[in-house]
Amino acid sequence: MRSPAKTFKHPLNILIIGLSASLIFPASVKALSNLVPDAAIPQKTVILLAQSTQQIQFRKGAHSTQIKGAVARGNVHNYLIAAKKGQAMNLKIQSVEKNAVFNLIDSNRTTIVKGVKSWSGVVPKTGDYKIAVGTERGGASYTLSVSIK
Repeated sequence: MRSPAKTFKHPLNILIIGLSASLIFPASVKALSNLVPDAAIPQKTVILLAQSTQQIQFRKGAHSTQIKGAVARGNVHNYLIAAKKGQAMNLKIQSVEKNAVFNLIDSNRTTIVKGVKSWSGVVPKTGDYKIAVGTERGGASYTLSVSIK
């Protein structure tokens, strides 16, 4: 009669044993892995983005500004700007690499525009708007022009 399989208190032990077995007996581990149903292994998609946030403020008496920055691939720079309902907002981003884009998101987390290089419009409500700067590919050095009247 066979003795029952040993149980482990720490999942790390199972991981180490599993990795060791897969290196020593790759065909056996592959055959055994087919016996475990996919539903038994919860899978979660995780997207990691490094983010930074900066409040945009105009100089006294000014209604526009330019922000220079650089964003690496997979990162997002967030800018918050306060606006009042009915104000005209103009946004434009330029980059040497021609790959910097932005999303404009209102205070209710509703995306107004996504993945664009310029946008002009009237602000629909009072609140903080988020300008999320990223790239279409690779990294980018950018100049973000923002104006509100």
